[in-house]
Amino acid sequence: MSKQDADIIGKALQQPAASAKRLPALPARGGIPGATAKGTATQPAGTAGSGGIDSPLTEQSRSYWPTVQAVTSDGLLQIAYQPIKSVVMKDKSAREVVFNYAQPTAS
Repeated sequence: MSKQDADIIGKALQQPAASAKRLPALPARGGIPGATAKGTATQPAGTAGSGGIDSPLTEQSRSYWPTVQAVTSDGLLQIAYQPIKSVVMKDKSAREVVFNYAQPTAS
């Protein structure tokens, strides 16, 4: 290696390339400063007799869908049952509450 080659290599190692750009500095990171806030809860104005069911519920009557035959996957066992169609109940305020159930499909 000649003296001229050594000088070229030395200069290349000492000086960064002109095309090399530095990344921008990132802002300092940290936690969110503490703050105090005040919230107020407002209840919607209710009218007497509107909304919800008063607990407890007492069952008054029940009706059923026609009998359904359920068969096991291997076909060895068959079970007959009557699915519930609707249940009528009364709540604490003597209001009628009706639960209607969909008719099951054959499986």
